[in-house]
Amino acid sequence: MIKAVQFLNQIQAGLGEDERMDIEPQSQRGAVGTGMLLRNMLVRKGADIVGTVICGDHYFLENKEQAMKKLGEMVKALNADVVICGPALNHKRFGECCGYFAEYVRDQCGIPAFAAMAEESTGTPIFRKKVYIIKTPKKGGSGLNIALRKMADFAVKLASKEKIGTPEEEGYFSQD
Repeated sequence: MIKAVQFLNQIQAGLGEDERMDIEPQSQRGAVGTGMLLRNMLVRKGADIVGTVICGDHYFLENKEQAMKKLGEMVKALNADVVICGPALNHKRFGECCGYFAEYVRDQCGIPAFAAMAEESTGTPIFRKKVYIIKTPKKGGSGLNIALRKMADFAVKLASKEKIGTPEEEGYFSQD
């Protein structure tokens, strides 16, 4: 079984809105928040969300190095085969957090990682050439299920070290 870890902010984890952006890094076993839907799609492909790492947007961006180090240690403790950052949708600050953390996990922890966010997210233009970013809608709704399926497929491919297809095939933003 492929062990996935998901990175979420306070909103996506269901811990609060903007008033909780100061939540320090923490982890929980299994899937939470949007991960519950994603988990169902992963299980059908021989993968599971073994844990979720969570950090408030403000805390992450104001304490980036410290936050990434703590979150990275949590990811390693969960023995992740792949890390899924998001979906950030169009949550501006969270998109940036996802990009930074996907890059950190890949480069510093040696674990395949990618982000998922909307084209309008401030993280997309910053990170699209640095990390894979699966396209999501701006908000939840019918487009979210399609994005979650693409995320599940991509997570399994990345963890299995399969050849990654074109942006059109896989659903990520072009890195050109």
